[in-house]
Amino acid sequence: MKKKWLAIVPAVALVTAPLPLQNVSASDEQIVQDSKLPEELLPVLDIAAEHQPTLKLGSIDSAGNEVAFVQYTLNQLGFETHVDGMFGPNTEEQVKAFQADRGLVSDGIVGMNTWMSFMSEHSNVTFPLETAIQYAEEALDNDDLVFSGDGVIHEDSEGNHFYSLRAQSQSLIDGGGSGTVGYYNVYKNGDVIEADPIS
Repeated sequence: MKKKWLAIVPAVALVTAPLPLQNVSASDEQIVQDSKLPEELLPVLDIAAEHQPTLKLGSIDSAGNEVAFVQYTLNQLGFETHVDGMFGPNTEEQVKAFQADRGLVSDGIVGMNTWMSFMSEHSNVTFPLETAIQYAEEALDNDDLVFSGDGVIHEDSEGNHFYSLRAQSQSLIDGGGSGTVGYYNVYKNGDVIEADPIS
């Protein structure tokens, strides 16, 4: 059974002033807008970044689905390159531009840190918002609570991905209030932790 980190919603929270849902702009979170990968590239996400091959121009390992994954992701993010599974000069240049944009060493080599950055762009493929809401519903087990989020995946300092969800009381909403009773960070591993809203 998955370990759940829960905090009891204080009764006072039910009568406090409404808290607005804080939206996070796309510039604050680096999220792929259309993150649906082709089916043949999905297996790349199953291999941890540290076990991915180092991709670079002229390397014998720099061909195949891993390169196509990088090229496809680059295109989704606006760094245009041909998706052919071959790590050529144009792909190298676009990797450099991506690295510079993400604050990485801009060397055109897809090593572990660059792999981590590419893969984090697709976290919402393997951890959709609907799954996070389901985790929260199961963990808090309160039929009066409804959960919502802005669909933005966040990353903590340890590289763990989570959604910030707002919990609302349906009975308070029906009574004309905002119904907000708290916020929870819901992690990909199933942890549900009471937290402040993300601004």
